[in-house]
Amino acid sequence: MKVLYTNAASSVDAWITDAESSLDSSARKIVGVDVEYDKLNGSYFSPKKAAVIQLCVGTDVLVYHICHADERSEKLYEFLYGWRYTFGGFCVAEDRTVLSCSKYYIHNLKDIQAIWRDLDNTKKRLQGLKDVAAAIIDPIYLEMKDGFGRKEHRMWADPPPLPPNHLEYAARDAYATYEVYRRLDVFERGFFFLFKHSEKKRGRDW
Repeated sequence: MKVLYTNAASSVDAWITDAESSLDSSARKIVGVDVEYDKLNGSYFSPKKAAVIQLCVGTDVLVYHICHADERSEKLYEFLYGWRYTFGGFCVAEDRTVLSCSKYYIHNLKDIQAIWRDLDNTKKRLQGLKDVAAAIIDPIYLEMKDGFGRKEHRMWADPPPLPPNHLEYAARDAYATYEVYRRLDVFERGFFFLFKHSEKKRGRDW
């Protein structure tokens, strides 16, 4: 995994340019997205805002400390706002609201939690990213949020740089989100092909 951590709009613009080049040459134009907030609880008069935005394309991850940005990135706005790419996220309703408070909007955003769940996991009504990633990628992802609690989540808006464990957490979240959605997309297309073509039309594979 290659991670760029920055609060500079120019670095964000350069990362997006490289990401667009990779996406435009790919058949499946998927971007993993995650957002960390500046506070645990917001209110009408003091809503939550984006502290960190994470984007992932392949193994390239951007961790953008947006609450300490040197200037606004219009390229990021255009990248998120358009319909050229599919953004995969997790529990995206609040992310949409928080991003809108920072004047960024994602139109083509898919919620992994709304399209897939592990039916063997009956202990949780709503499954988190670590549960889904553990089921689809590797069981080791059950440990991805260990040791990271409310105290740590209060620190996203602290002055840069992010502590190493926060940077690792942010990058891992973004990659897991991307990889889960990418695999679900592969599964969906594969199953669609199987259902579309009857058994009689398909040749034996032995």
